[in-house]
Amino acid sequence: MRMISRCFVLALLLAAPLVAQTPSTGRFQPPPDHWMTIDSLSQALGLSAEQRAKITPSYTALNGVMKDAAARRQAIRQQMQASGGFVPGQEPTPAQRARFDSVRTEMEGFQAEADQYYAAIRNSLTPDQQAKLDALPKPQVVRRGPMGGGQPRQ
Repeated sequence: MRMISRCFVLALLLAAPLVAQTPSTGRFQPPPDHWMTIDSLSQALGLSAEQRAKITPSYTALNGVMKDAAARRQAIRQQMQASGGFVPGQEPTPAQRARFDSVRTEMEGFQAEADQYYAAIRNSLTPDQQAKLDALPKPQVVRRGPMGGGQPRQ
C-alpha cells in the first residue's frame, strides 16, 4: 500500500511541471457553426414523425443562421488579421472599439434570428418536450456572459 501511495505522489510531482509547461493561447473558441443534428434533437425530445416534419424547416433555418454567422465571424477575423488588427493585451484604438461594437451588433442580429427559429421549434412541442428542450444547450451565435457578451466599456 505504501508503494502505491509513493508511486501516486511521484506521478503527481512529475505531472505538475508538465501541466505548467502546456502552452495556453488565452483565446476562447468561437461558437460552433451548427446546433445539433436533427436526429439527435429528435431522439432527445422523443419527437413523432409528424412533429419532426413540422420543426424541420425551423431547424434547418436555425442551422443556416449559425453557419452564416460562423462564416461572417471568420471573414471579420481574417480582415482584422490582414489589417494588423487588434493585439491582445493592448487597449484597442477608438476605431477598433467602434469596429468591435458594430461586429457585436451584427452578431446579436444573427443571435436574435436564431432565437426566433428556436422559439418556433419550442412552440411546436408538448410541455414535456419543452422541458427536455430547455435542458439542452441553447444554440449560441454569440458568446454571452462576462467574456463574450458583457456590457461594452464606457
